[in-house]
Amino acid sequence: MARSRRQVSLWLSVGWLALLILAAVFARWIPGLPPYWAKIGRFAEPPNLSVGGLLGTDDIGRSTLSRIVYGSRVSLTIAFSSTLLGLAVGVFLGVLAGYYRRVAEAGATMAANAIAAVPPLLLLLALVTAIGASLTGITIALGLVISEFYIRVAKAAVIANANREYVLAARSLGASDARILGREIIPNLLPTLAAVVPMGMAIMIVVEGSLSFLGFGIPPPNPSWGGMIASAADLVQHYPYVLIGPVGTLFLTVFAFNTVGDYLGSRSDVREVQL
Repeated sequence: MARSRRQVSLWLSVGWLALLILAAVFARWIPGLPPYWAKIGRFAEPPNLSVGGLLGTDDIGRSTLSRIVYGSRVSLTIAFSSTLLGLAVGVFLGVLAGYYRRVAEAGATMAANAIAAVPPLLLLLALVTAIGASLTGITIALGLVISEFYIRVAKAAVIANANREYVLAARSLGASDARILGREIIPNLLPTLAAVVPMGMAIMIVVEGSLSFLGFGIPPPNPSWGGMIASAADLVQHYPYVLIGPVGTLFLTVFAFNTVGDYLGSRSDVREVQL
C-alpha cells in the first residue's frame, strides 16, 4: 500500500513537471492565454472562467495564470542552468580531489569551505549585485554557490569508489588515470548525482524566488514567482486569491523535484547494496 502511494506520488510529480515544462516552452501558443504584460481586467480581479482569468488578475490587472506560465520560464531556466554550472565546477573539482587526494583535495576542500564560510544568502546578494540582477547574473551566482555542495558529493563518491575491485583491477592492468576516471569511476557517480540533482534544482527554485521576493531577482515587468509573491504580499489580507497561484505553483514544483530526487535516491541505495 505504501509503495503504491509512493508510485502515485512519483508519477503525479513527473506529470506536473512535464506539464510545467511544456507550458513554459509553448506558452505563446496556449489558446486564449494573454501576454504576461497585457492588462485584461481590474485591480486584483477574482478568478473567472476565461483562460487568462482562471487565477484572477494581479494588482495591475494582468493575468495571474499568464504570469505564472511565463514566470516558469525564468524559474526553470535558472534551475537547470545554475545546476549545470554547479555540476560542471563541483564534479570537476570533486573528482580531482577524491581521486588524487593530497594537493588536489586540499585545494578543492579549501574552495568548498570558502564558499560555505559565508552565509549563502549574503554571498548570493553580493554576487548578484556585482554581476547584475539579470538571468545570466543570477544563474552564475547560484551555480557558484551550489558548486560547493557538488564538490563534497563528488569527492565523497569518488573516494568510496576508488578502492573498489573493478578500479583496482583496471589499475593493475595498467589503465591510465584518464581511462579509470572516464570508464570506471565517473559512470558510477551518475546514480548518486541523479539522486541529488533534482533536490538541488528544488533549492535553486526556492532561492531564486527568495531573491525575487527581496527585490534582487529578475527586474519587472518580467514575471517571476518570487516577484509575484512579493507584489501580492500587501494585498493578501483583502485579496487572498492573488497568492494562491504563485505560492501553489512554487510549492508543487519544489515538492515534485524533491519527490523525484527521493525516488532516485532510493534506487541509488539499492544499486549501492548490489555493488
